[in-house]
Amino acid sequence: MAEFKPITVRQFEQAWRKPQTTFRAESARYDARSAQLVVQLTNGASVGFPLGTIAGLEDAKPQDLNGIEVQGRGYGLHIPSLDADISVSRLFLDVLGSHTMSRAERRATASRANGAKGGRPKASTPLI
Repeated sequence: MAEFKPITVRQFEQAWRKPQTTFRAESARYDARSAQLVVQLTNGASVGFPLGTIAGLEDAKPQDLNGIEVQGRGYGLHIPSLDADISVSRLFLDVLGSHTMSRAERRATASRANGAKGGRPKASTPLI
């Protein structure tokens, strides 16, 4: 007969963890050799984007790209010398055209709009 062993809360959370559908940056840097903005993601992947594909950075000089900061829990990048802010999800959407990122971006925008209005709209009650 099989023996039942209860699992810990941590084991449960690991087993039922939702797949990551948003890309968040852990770090970012400019790679002069490949002339790309390299973003290290929280899931361990590293992705390079040519500067010409990033709106606002087409004419950036290598010295302007020193000290790239990760902001907003990894959802944004800030380049102080250019005073430029880049959304990580928008970067993937614009460059890769990911359907998953497109959906996540639309949902996040709608959620922010609803939050600004006071939250999710109340369900209407049917008239009798």
